[in-house]
Amino acid sequence: MAEYYNSQLGSNRSRSSRKSRRSIWVMILDVVMVMISAITAVAILTIFVSRFFEPEKLWYFSLSGLVAPIIYVIAIASALYWIIRWRWRMFIFTAAFVALGWPYVSLYYKVKIGKEYGTPRYERGNIKVLSYNIRYLYDQEWTKPTTDSIVTLIRKENPDIICLQEFPTRGEENEKLLRELSKYNHSKIQTLYEDDVVCFSKWRIIRSDSISGFCGTSKGLWADLKINNDTVRLYNIHLQTTAINLEERDYINSARFLASADSARVSKFAAMAQRLYENSIMRAHQVEALRHDMDHCPYPMIVCGDFNDVPMSYAYRTIASKLNDTFSEQGNGYAHTFNGFFSLLRIDYILVSDQFRVLSHEVLPTDLSDHYPVVSRVILKNY
Repeated sequence: MAEYYNSQLGSNRSRSSRKSRRSIWVMILDVVMVMISAITAVAILTIFVSRFFEPEKLWYFSLSGLVAPIIYVIAIASALYWIIRWRWRMFIFTAAFVALGWPYVSLYYKVKIGKEYGTPRYERGNIKVLSYNIRYLYDQEWTKPTTDSIVTLIRKENPDIICLQEFPTRGEENEKLLRELSKYNHSKIQTLYEDDVVCFSKWRIIRSDSISGFCGTSKGLWADLKINNDTVRLYNIHLQTTAINLEERDYINSARFLASADSARVSKFAAMAQRLYENSIMRAHQVEALRHDMDHCPYPMIVCGDFNDVPMSYAYRTIASKLNDTFSEQGNGYAHTFNGFFSLLRIDYILVSDQFRVLSHEVLPTDLSDHYPVVSRVILKNY
């Protein structure tokens, strides 16, 4: 009998020991999650505030928008963890910051209610717009021209308005594309740089000009289109580049930074961060010049282009003020327009003023450039 009680006692002690060890690990996990929740809360607050301040004034805010989707997913995961752990104070704390970011989820992720089957049918009088950074008409490896493929894509889509960025101002590929798209009217701004922006339109272009106040490698033009009895102002802009080169892009995309020595990794990321910061300052000046022009525009507006910045940024907020993002209106799923950086970045946009109703938005999955083409259908409300 004594042996039986001793064995039971030993078993109870073993279970108690395992339970104690489990309890310690849970406590450690709780501490880690508290730290993650606190850091995430600070990050969300930083991202939220960064849109309102010029990068030059608060430089450490200017890069926070790049990781906004990741931070928000971590915040949701943290809130779910605290529900499972029945820690309601921590859940309320984390959920408050999730709620702070909730109004901006549609800038990154959009769910369409109801599934459409077959070829969608759109109202008569709709305007199909395509915006595309064509990377000087060369593929990502700079090995072969993509002109013929881009012409085929445009013919298949048959848009009414085409806005291209990084359009070569001279050379054989330039002439070929202009020749192939000769059925469109076009307005091209020649510059001192090797790249350019160009618009093609099935509608008559009444007048056009470059946007004054742009600097650096940015380009911008506006064109007034006669659409039926209305005049519509079209903007095509290419804001200051991020200046991340091919070697650095490959370094990030291939995750080679995980195998780098600490000093080398820090040095490389510090150099990239410095360039991103400097170029975000230039974009801030460019969008202020654009905003000044837009504020004095008497017509309905369509704004297309490669902003080289994410939705949670000063540049995007300044441009998109009083405009509607076609992705937020009619997008579906998570849309990225840059072919790289782990498919996280949406930096190409089509925005319209309130006089338009957005019918569709699509990002075309083609590898002809380091960007994807953005296509949207809109219609004037008074049509």
